[in-house]
Amino acid sequence: MLRDRLNDDKVAREVVAPALLLIQAERLGVNETTLMYFAAAVSGAIGGDGYVSSAMRMVVLTSGEREIAMLWAAVLAAYGIKAEVQRVGRTFQVIVSGGDAVRMAGRYFRYGPPLLEEDERIINHKLAEAVKLGAEGLNVSWEGLRRTPSGHVAADLTISETDIAVKYKVYLSDKIELQFRSTDRGRAELAARLLRLADVSAEIKKASGEGKWRVKATTDMLAAGREELRKALAEIVRKAVENGWVDEEKARRWLEKLEGGVVAWEGKKFEVDLARDALHVRYRSITRESVEEVAREFKAMGLEEGVHFTVRWSEGLGRVSLLAEGVRRLKWVSIHGEEGQRQRAAEFLKFLEAKARAKGGEVLRKLEALVEEGRSRGALRLTGLEKDGVKVLGVETEENDGKLYVTIRAEIDGAVEEYRLTFTRERDGTKRLQFYVRGGAARAVKLVEV
Repeated sequence: MLRDRLNDDKVAREVVAPALLLIQAERLGVNETTLMYFAAAVSGAIGGDGYVSSAMRMVVLTSGEREIAMLWAAVLAAYGIKAEVQRVGRTFQVIVSGGDAVRMAGRYFRYGPPLLEEDERIINHKLAEAVKLGAEGLNVSWEGLRRTPSGHVAADLTISETDIAVKYKVYLSDKIELQFRSTDRGRAELAARLLRLADVSAEIKKASGEGKWRVKATTDMLAAGREELRKALAEIVRKAVENGWVDEEKARRWLEKLEGGVVAWEGKKFEVDLARDALHVRYRSITRESVEEVAREFKAMGLEEGVHFTVRWSEGLGRVSLLAEGVRRLKWVSIHGEEGQRQRAAEFLKFLEAKARAKGGEVLRKLEALVEEGRSRGALRLTGLEKDGVKVLGVETEENDGKLYVTIRAEIDGAVEEYRLTFTRERDGTKRLQFYVRGGAARAVKLVEV
């Protein structure tokens, strides 16, 4: 019996949280306050040995004790969520699937820890999966179209997810702007998280001199959101045009973006084009914070500044440029990188492919060629290899003027050396390898074709 083992501190700690939640549900019922405690405790359980899968529409808690797993199942049932307990090896899993998983993921993302996306070392990937899963329960509606004293057009837009909703203000002026303001930071956090469910990356900021927290998103960020949100905003714009409150040409431009969807990454617009037969991927902004955010995101994907991307400032304009080597590296990371890096790199490549597909022609072919080169780079797995006093620190490749360059950085008995290999083919078809050691003499070796 479980009660006979409660003197074991480890067992007791695992029992306390679900037991208290069950007592809370029985005595206080299920409401906003008890849901907060429920979701906070579930966050800890998922953050331990649990996991969330948006692809499988599943949330799973894990325990080494069958009785504790059954207790968690009872808790979930008390909060309106059906779960099954299954034995997997030496552990027991509490499995929530389908619509119940969507509801549970929604509560987890609403009350769980922050996403912390700016640093790959601390990003909460389980919560990021919960955001994707919880989006299935998203609903968007609007009402109250009106003119403001300043002559602008306003409406109320509500985003809801299962049992919770947040009302935002939408303003039509020289742009479409969605705002939420509150003196309650927790409410502002929730407003930002619901926007995140709608694929709109909006940040919380303190409104200067007002004592309020503000969440704001504008035209392009909104046009990059989910279809439900874009459809509601388009309806607001059309109704405003019918009333004669918005210029038709301006409204037409807005509707083109809302109906087609702006292909953006986390609300940021990148340029993808060709220049001198080379693929150019750039992000430009006058805001240093935005430029640094993109650079941090690239680093979190496993890219190195100066090798895979560059950051430049000129006349107050910042530019982050993803190099061809960066595109190749992204594909390699999406296959062989660390767990969190793989997903983010794959998502960014998917975004680049959508941008290139919209351009078509040579832009798409150039991107596909770089991606294929990155896919075939199994040699980069050498990084981190250590044997007999030699540790491989990094492997970089570059193709230029018909030559293939491979640079290997290695630590040998405490000293860092750099080796550069150059592969070429002569006119008679002979392959040649040139081998350079930094600070040493060059050696050339003929490779006879087989």
